[in-house]
Amino acid sequence: MKLRKMLAVLLCGALLCSAAGCALKPASGSDAQMKASAGSGESGSGAKRDGSAADPGSASGSAEQPEEKNPVPVGEKYMAITFDDGPTGNTGGRTERLLDGLKERGVHATFFLCGYRVKDFNSMMNRYLAEGHEVGNHTMDHLRLDTEVSDGGLKQVGDNNDLIASYTGQKPTVMRPTGGAYNDTVIASMKQLGMPIILWNLDTVDWKYRDASSVKQHILDGAQDGAIVLEHDLYETTVEGVLAAIDELQAQGYAFVTVSELAKLKGVTLEPGVVYTDFTEETLHPASAQQTEAGSGTASAAE
Repeated sequence: MKLRKMLAVLLCGALLCSAAGCALKPASGSDAQMKASAGSGESGSGAKRDGSAADPGSASGSAEQPEEKNPVPVGEKYMAITFDDGPTGNTGGRTERLLDGLKERGVHATFFLCGYRVKDFNSMMNRYLAEGHEVGNHTMDHLRLDTEVSDGGLKQVGDNNDLIASYTGQKPTVMRPTGGAYNDTVIASMKQLGMPIILWNLDTVDWKYRDASSVKQHILDGAQDGAIVLEHDLYETTVEGVLAAIDELQAQGYAFVTVSELAKLKGVTLEPGVVYTDFTEETLHPASAQQTEAGSGTASAAE
């Protein structure tokens, strides 16, 4: 009997062990991979399935580049509008209205300032460079450098450079002599100051006619790729006429830039003491321009 009981106990224990062993199932290959993945942190790393958030190179690569402040206007043809003898008026004055109109149209211009006027009208001085314009030097007292001073403008222009820089933080790099008049002494002085002499090839004679429609028509009639236009921000008729002309010429594909921007666009390096009237094809490449005109003349005759 004792032997039977012992055998029965042993048999029950064997059966229980067998049942427990059958319940322990080894992990399959797929289960092992899932556990390995969980252990590696792939699913808990915060990365998206496409890897975009987890890829620092991708994140930095997609960062937008900062926009260039006041980029050079782009067009099919280019002109430089310039204004002499300003500024005119302080807040609410003529120069402010002109600056507002140019800003609205995305236009860059060059302002040749007189020092004696900067002293009186300087509330707009912080706007010129900030809005993409160029500030040029038109002497301190609007004197004729070829006849009224003996140093060729060395002091007139030098002192005005310092005055303008005190308001803008930057000395002008271009100058225009009063009346466009210069001689060898003026050239030598400007070379010493490191300043090119900027004249013009399109004069609206706005100071004489003081008529908005006349200003506008002069610009439209003389419009040409590479031209430099002479204006004065002294008259209301000039402000009105030049803005009207800009509207029409922009519709024709023109963009308006500063003198220095125009020179760069045309591949010209402005040099101290050198006189520039424009950057048109006829001026920059006279031989090729003449050949083009001759060829078109022959074609016209053949027709």
